Amino acid sequence: MATHSYTVLVEKETGVPRSLSALPGCRSYGDTKKEAVNNIKLSISYRLETLIAKGKPIPKDGDLASPVQQRAQ
Repeated sequence: MATHSYTVLVEKETGVPRSLSALPGCRSYGDTKKEAVNNIKLSISYRLETLIAKGKPIPKDGDLASPVQQRAQ
C-alpha cells in the first residue's frame, strides 16, 4: 500500500482542538490535541479509500492549497 502525507493544521476552537487537513472533506475534532490528530488520520484514511474505490486520483499535499493559502505564500 502506498504512503501519503498531508499537512494538518491543529487549532483550538472554543477550547476544543480541531484538525483541518489539506485534503478536501477531512475535518476532525477531539477532546485533546492527540485525539484530534488521531481522528484526522482516520478521516484522511477513509477519504483516500473512497477516492481509490471510485478510481479517482489521489491528490498530493501541495496540489491542495486553497487560493487564499497560495496568495499568502
